[in-house]
Order: sequence, then structure tokens, then C-alpha cells
Amino acid sequence: MIIAHLDVQDSLLLKSNDRSFHALYHIMSQMNKETNEWYADNTNKTAICDCLSISRPALEKMIGSLKSRGIIISIKRGLFQISLDIFECY
Repeated sequence: MIIAHLDVQDSLLLKSNDRSFHALYHIMSQMNKETNEWYADNTNKTAICDCLSISRPALEKMIGSLKSRGIIISIKRGLFQISLDIFECY
């Protein structure tokens, strides 16, 4: 079994060629770890856009890509959870 921590500065997510995984790293750093929730409010999205030097529409496409792959799940408008498959222990 290989264990890779996704929320560290040397994360595999940041080494990926898929930029949506870079956004996922920042989403994970902003999420509430106890409730597994991320608020997609203006402040959080702006912070991610600034970190990645991308536009808001580019971030929205990345979020849409993560949603379509089932990596993040929409709970209600502006509230997401990270899929529990990422956190499963074997």
C-alpha cells in the first residue's frame, strides 16, 4: 500500500499536469476538515484564482471538471464536499 498526503506543500496534486488538481489542492486547504465542507464563496474563489494566477471562468471550469469526475460533490449552491473515496483507508 502506498500512502500519499494530498494536503502538504509537496503534494502530488501540485505536480499534476491537470490544473484542476492544483485547484483541488487549494480547495482542500480551505475546507473545514471536521465537516468535509468547502464554501465556494467569493473570498475562497478569489484566493484560489490569485494563487494559481487564473481567471474566475477558468476556476469555474476546473470546479466543473472536478464535479463531473465525482471528486467534489455539490451539497447545495456554494457548498461542496470532497468525495470520501479520496479519504478511504485500505
